[in-house]
Amino acid sequence: MSRRHLGKITRLQVHLAALALETGYDPSRLVVVEELAIGPLGVAGFRDGEWVLDVHHRAHPEARGDGRRAVSIGFAGHYRLMAERFGDVPPGVGAENLVLDTEGRVSQADLAGTVVIACEHGEVPLTGARVARPCRQFTSFLLGRPDVAPRDEIAAELEFLDDGMRGFILATDLVERPARVHVGDDVWVDP
Repeated sequence: MSRRHLGKITRLQVHLAALALETGYDPSRLVVVEELAIGPLGVAGFRDGEWVLDVHHRAHPEARGDGRRAVSIGFAGHYRLMAERFGDVPPGVGAENLVLDTEGRVSQADLAGTVVIACEHGEVPLTGARVARPCRQFTSFLLGRPDVAPRDEIAAELEFLDDGMRGFILATDLVERPARVHVGDDVWVDP
């Protein structure tokens, strides 16, 4: 099998802090960046002349988790499907670090192998794609609710947003040193 093109990067962003709060979902903690540096410890974004760490970066003061959520990726096709169900859903509001220009739905099986970002100075290999599970906060936000809905009230919506609709999480196990990626870079899958 040969390398398969997934799409071009259309959006880069980092989470300055957690978005899913007890009281709801706060997308204002997401910032669009000019470029990302993806390294063994996670993601940093360049914005307004300085580097800022994603909250999932292992060196972030409020680091969330063990670094297993190094990079998250979403797809324009998924945002179009979400908009059909929920109304206006701005690309990137699901908190992915990278959003790719794609059509239709991308499954976990479509990411089997190594996801490779082809950037100016080489390639960034990302592995172990796993589903970014939807939370009640994000789902309630899409429904326009002012509260965090009980799981049983939004079960159908949570199911719709699962299986990768909210994106995928990738590991940086094969990344040896930080590499810079930009909007317009191509993303491929090596089987």
